[in-house]
Amino acid sequence: MGGRFGKYGDHKRKERLKQANPPHKGVAVQKGRSLLDNRPYGKRLYLGARVSIRPAELTDEAFIRELSRKAFHPYGPYEDLLPSWFLLGIGVVYVAVSDKKPAGYAMLERIHGGAQPPRIAELLAIAVEPWAQRHGIGDRLMGRIIRDAKSLLINRLTLHTAVDNLPGQALFRKHGFVSVGIETGFYPEGQDALTMQKEMEDVR
Repeated sequence: MGGRFGKYGDHKRKERLKQANPPHKGVAVQKGRSLLDNRPYGKRLYLGARVSIRPAELTDEAFIRELSRKAFHPYGPYEDLLPSWFLLGIGVVYVAVSDKKPAGYAMLERIHGGAQPPRIAELLAIAVEPWAQRHGIGDRLMGRIIRDAKSLLINRLTLHTAVDNLPGQALFRKHGFVSVGIETGFYPEGQDALTMQKEMEDVR
């Protein structure tokens, strides 16, 4: 993983993740290929559906677990890792709701210390239910993450995504992320990850 947080918290974050979970190769989750998959899956989100974004509640743990399994299972045991990070407070989770039904979520790493800039946080995961894809929910979740990052005076957002996740990379670039390198063998199952980051220009 190699110090992408430098002295501003990389070591502490790794230690928190080790305490929260058995040791795995890689500690952050990818944005899986199914994020923007356009294959038909049962009932689709109709165009007039109302979508809202809210902070996750404890009762959302089962939803986070199941969607993590759907989206990320080729890459590692994220159906266990992500809910545990949420319950332990490592990640702040936002849930997209369509007509009172959870449709997607995004998880942003909490900031621990590091009062002096640069303040860096990682987008740990983002996923949308197959039936709700291609209707702007990923956009809405990313917008909420970025707005809240600015309110927290975060100077830089970073993320990791599978190198073959081209739809996900397109979403991230749309929101101002740029590629900064590849980490080989990043995921528990051995896949490489593309590292992307966004500088929060309006934050001082």
